[in-house]
Amino acid sequence: MSNKPLSGYRVLDMTQFEAGTVCTETLAWLGAEVLKVERPVKGELGRYSQAEPGVDSYGFLVMNMNKKSITCNAKNPEGFKLLEELVKKCDVIVENMGPGSMDKLGLTYEHCKELNPKIIYASLKGFAQNGPYKDYPAFDPIATHTGVMVSATGLPERPIKCGISVADSGTGIMLATSIITALLHRERYGVGQRVDCAMQDFMIGLSRSQWEPYYANGCVPNRRVANGMPLEDVAPSDTYPCKPFGTNDYVHIYCSRHPGSKQWDNLCDVIGRPDLKQDVCPEMATPRSRFANREICDNAIKDWLKNYDKFTAMDILCKADIPAGALLSVDDITNDPQYYAQDRKMMVEIEHPQRGKVRLPGFAPRFSEVEIDYECSPELGGSNEEIYGGLLGLSAEQLAELKEHKAI
Repeated sequence: MSNKPLSGYRVLDMTQFEAGTVCTETLAWLGAEVLKVERPVKGELGRYSQAEPGVDSYGFLVMNMNKKSITCNAKNPEGFKLLEELVKKCDVIVENMGPGSMDKLGLTYEHCKELNPKIIYASLKGFAQNGPYKDYPAFDPIATHTGVMVSATGLPERPIKCGISVADSGTGIMLATSIITALLHRERYGVGQRVDCAMQDFMIGLSRSQWEPYYANGCVPNRRVANGMPLEDVAPSDTYPCKPFGTNDYVHIYCSRHPGSKQWDNLCDVIGRPDLKQDVCPEMATPRSRFANREICDNAIKDWLKNYDKFTAMDILCKADIPAGALLSVDDITNDPQYYAQDRKMMVEIEHPQRGKVRLPGFAPRFSEVEIDYECSPELGGSNEEIYGGLLGLSAEQLAELKEHKAI
């Protein structure tokens, strides 16, 4: 990994669960040496589950590839001393502990800066640390609810949260890019700094498109439109059932709302309904008129789709320049060879000592000059000897004593 973009940078990873671990995994994929600090015996809170104690959870596997695990009891004076020594040896420290937790441990930004003036100290919290909610606990659904997203998601009469952890993983990736920015700033100007990224703030930024209808509609709260187009009432813009009509047998179809678009006429040709073209049928003349008469529009589409599965429907429609997307589940992605191709690697297969072969999502960006390697998530404390012995110079006897004292 010596030729990776972040090779030579060392990260002290004090993260847990999803948001923080996604951040440090991103840095690890890009070549940083990530030292994941975990509790002795128990590991980080997301390593084991109540259903399978002592066995790495699949959640842990997917969030912690390419890292090194060290155990340390930060509440033990000897353990805390080890962390102080590691801060001196690291370029970055990342944490997403609960509000005030790092302060209670004594690992404040001010103290870490005293130990290492050029340290990049990165924190990921639910809410801004200089705002009125700074002491409030938060998880992903709290951030999406307080960050606009859920107000725009769901049915008109009922908001519905997103089914994936947008705030957790999204903020983690945003923090990773911010850390890389801070490292570049340090290279240019020679100073470290603190980097804070709040999940609520990330979600507000991610929801930026919501400000268009907000102002266009006179600054009234935006509507929820289920699977429709949130910016304007147009059709078609919906998710339609396909054969064999199972739980995930759907395809989303949307025709552009912009004047001059031929997508609706193309769709009419594909589904064998030239009588519904814009210049033939007045009710279908514009995206807005199609919305007003969407029962006609939707029934024509559904009647055609009943003969096709979602993959075939997507293929036919897209080849006719009609935006369409099959509803692909985790199972669909996991079992599709295209995502494992050597020049793509969106999905990768790793070998875990307890779980065996496991297929997991990889790193989305592709580089012409950088190859992303994938290593299995680390064994608990698997790098204690390498880091404490090799990096900090402790002897085998000292390590044994630290373990006896429950410091590592």
